[in-house]
Amino acid sequence: MLYSAINIDGKLHILLHVEQVYQNFNRFNHNLGYFTSELTLDTTLRVEEEIKLGLNFNSIIIDCNLLEESRNSNNEFLRIFDYCKERNFSFSIIRIQKNLYSDLQCHAVKLKHNLFEEIDTNSNCFNLFSNKESSINYENFDRFIYDYYGNTILHNGIRDKYWSEKIPDYSDSSNVRLPKYINIKKFIEDTEVSFLGLYLLCKKAVELSIIPRLNNSQNRPIAFFQSIIGGYLASIISKIAIMDIAYFDHIGPISKIYKTVQKNSFLKNNNYILISDVICMGTEIQIAKNIIEHEHSNVVGLMSIVEVEVIDKPKKGNNCSLFTLTNKNNDEIKYKILTNFANE
Repeated sequence: MLYSAINIDGKLHILLHVEQVYQNFNRFNHNLGYFTSELTLDTTLRVEEEIKLGLNFNSIIIDCNLLEESRNSNNEFLRIFDYCKERNFSFSIIRIQKNLYSDLQCHAVKLKHNLFEEIDTNSNCFNLFSNKESSINYENFDRFIYDYYGNTILHNGIRDKYWSEKIPDYSDSSNVRLPKYINIKKFIEDTEVSFLGLYLLCKKAVELSIIPRLNNSQNRPIAFFQSIIGGYLASIISKIAIMDIAYFDHIGPISKIYKTVQKNSFLKNNNYILISDVICMGTEIQIAKNIIEHEHSNVVGLMSIVEVEVIDKPKKGNNCSLFTLTNKNNDEIKYKILTNFANE
């Protein structure tokens, strides 16, 4: 199974870097996580196997972004090209960096299959197309994937699968009523959706400098959670982003950071990234932030699956969510926050 495979109207999009990250999820060669840059044979074989299933697509786009080199995958890539040629599939492989282009022997593949080639001189990347009409605006490819995931997979998924009626409808953390709640447990269980989502969330956090790159390894932030679901999310995010974990015993009369998973004790002057499932009123997040700052440490970012923008005002701090629910995109979901003073 490929976690990144997105089929849109018969066009299969495969994000190789996603596959490489999750291929090594339990072993993470050299402990690189999201920052891995080498394409391995195992990942290429998984992609080849998925393509050969040939289910409901006639066009393939493989994105090589963030991969810089490959080990012994050139024969498998050639087989993929040959297979697509035999079945008259259109084929595109985009954002191939110079070293990877050489390792995969793309020049020989280009000549054999008479592929069109484009060169992005700004990023020093190559793009190969079996059909010029299949060329896409690769410069906006990341935005395209984010938007498709948010608006189609996650948005429709929340509407159809991940919403539940809340009885009683009182919020557990704030003095409001929530007739519906977002069932993140169902989202997590749907790993074909959630694993890609957690990768995209980490990618966004790296691009926003919430998660630092590995060259800044002296004081890496610690993934912090205060709930069971947050713990599951943090366990994956921390492995992808190469971070330690810290957590609350609970939020209540005794609230203290008392343990980190990979460190011996809680230390002052650390940086923390809060990991949450859904942020609505933000009460628990504010409590966590206050306690961390009371312990003379810093909250440098906040990552969540869903953030509900309950009021239109400038955001403070580095917030990063996979999906933001606002009054502009709430028509289908019809999420409501109720009090005794207003109906919605």
